[in-house]
Amino acid sequence: SSTLNAWTSVTYGNGLFVAVSYDGSGNRVMTSPDGINWSINAGASDRDWSSVTYGNGLFVAVAGSGSFTRVMTSPDGVTWTNRNSTLNAWRSVTYGNGLFVAVSSDGTGNRVMTSPDGITWTTRTSAADNNWRAVTYGNGLFVAVSTSGSGNRVMTSPDGITWTTRTS
Repeated sequence: SSTLNAWTSVTYGNGLFVAVSYDGSGNRVMTSPDGINWSINAGASDRDWSSVTYGNGLFVAVAGSGSFTRVMTSPDGVTWTNRNSTLNAWRSVTYGNGLFVAVSSDGTGNRVMTSPDGITWTTRTSAADNNWRAVTYGNGLFVAVSTSGSGNRVMTSPDGITWTTRTS
């Protein structure tokens, strides 16, 4: 039953709430027009989907494991397509200033990736090899936070490409 899935992230876009799960079989996406009544949908694959966002007419979700397809996209929240990415454990994705940005909890110097369209992704140098868990965009700035590091558990970027650690 999808009611037992571990739902990890939810977003809203184009009149629809979309949630993703890191477990289940063929039922790792659910959608709702009102946040009250939900329908179960299959994702592009059974990955451990950790985050979903909406931007520029597209839902984008990222996963922490699986083959090179750790990103999936959907124009409607129902029909999903796998997209290529690096093998990092992607934990969070956001959209801002015309760019999708995802952060990872592993990798060496490459714990950020960006995409102008949600389909083609480019690995970026992270400010530190911390366990990045969440990223958001607001007030002209991407901000990511981590669960590891020594006084540098925040990094910021005005463009999603060049990152700077901040004292936490």
